Amino acid sequence: MRKIQIDKTRKLMAAGIVSVLLLSLAGCNNPTIKKAKTSISDPSVSEEAAAETTEAAIQLPDTQTISLSETKDLGTELRADGQDYQVTSADETVVKVLEDGSVFGVAHGETTVTTTAGDTSYQTKVKVRKRGMVYPVFGMMKGEKLNIQFSSKAKPAEYTWTSTDERVAKVTKKGIIKAKGIGTAVVTGTSDAGTYRCEVTVTEKIDKAIYLTFDDGPNRYSTPKILDILKANDVKATFFELKPAKKDFDLTERVLAEGHTLAMHGYKHKYDEIYVSEEIYHENLDKLRDLFFNKFGVWCTLTRFPGGSSNTVSDYNPGIMTKLTQELDDWGYHYFDWNVSSGDAGGAKNAKEVFRNFKSELSTSHASVVLMHDFDKNDKTINALDRIIKYGKKHGYTFLPLTASTEEVHHAVNN
Repeated sequence: MRKIQIDKTRKLMAAGIVSVLLLSLAGCNNPTIKKAKTSISDPSVSEEAAAETTEAAIQLPDTQTISLSETKDLGTELRADGQDYQVTSADETVVKVLEDGSVFGVAHGETTVTTTAGDTSYQTKVKVRKRGMVYPVFGMMKGEKLNIQFSSKAKPAEYTWTSTDERVAKVTKKGIIKAKGIGTAVVTGTSDAGTYRCEVTVTEKIDKAIYLTFDDGPNRYSTPKILDILKANDVKATFFELKPAKKDFDLTERVLAEGHTLAMHGYKHKYDEIYVSEEIYHENLDKLRDLFFNKFGVWCTLTRFPGGSSNTVSDYNPGIMTKLTQELDDWGYHYFDWNVSSGDAGGAKNAKEVFRNFKSELSTSHASVVLMHDFDKNDKTINALDRIIKYGKKHGYTFLPLTASTEEVHHAVNN
């Protein structure tokens, strides 16, 4: 620990007394505020010269580790001693400094936080863990809701939740944020374990929205071509991936780097294996979620059932889809089916038919979630995608990626 000297000696002491005091302070191991008082034990020292002197030594940590979305007050001792101080962060995309001077873990990583009191500055290296509350900063549309989640063992119900503006974002006791009005609000959860924060921005709802989704990737042939087209058109999409091969990790990294939503299709796609039991399907999701988190630092909550929730390929286990669709939310996942099918994995024979299927099922009254695929050699979709995007933009649609607050599209369950 290093020390910041806060108060200066008000009066000069007799040389002997000062020496004794300095020796006393040097041998003190108290990690908090240290103070020493002079005494008038020498009659040769005037009362004015022996006026009480306070010499405070504050110790701040060289390093501080916080969880994602956690807030931490580094200036408690300074404030208790009545000192004015300022706190700054070298990188506010990792650690943000709040108005009260506390620090807020925005993203996994580390940066330097500088605390300045008077003429003295002190630097603390603040590390932000990958684990914590998943959504430090989140954008929603009016009418959407977001289930707060932790990537640690903590549970939202263990915290007391408040909102700075319930006209914008209201939060339930269980940690569900409801977007009520346009604007910004801060949702805070507190418990003995710490304080967590979610900065929420709510925008107007977009009815004419298109959510392009791609299943079964990543694939070395199709995924880069699809990503190139999306990038050229400045469109974000959602990729429901299977377990990527190690050689294709760079494709998943590119999906994330270019601002798309990474979602889960499953660790495996074999119908005769994954729908054997609830436990096996749960494991199929957890294994992929953990892989994505460990390799890419992303805690995924969005998923799509292989075959969709309406599938009948699971009929060998009667009732399994009814059970899974009812339990998925309790496992911390949100599932999406689709309401526009491109037919690229079925009846469509070429790019022209893929486009025609997309156009015929597009809606103007509600959001359109479009099913497509980025499996190997899917030239039908690759060759239709640019035309699909240009058609959507020309007719006033907005292309968006799915998020954890997007209203889910579900099929009728057939098993």
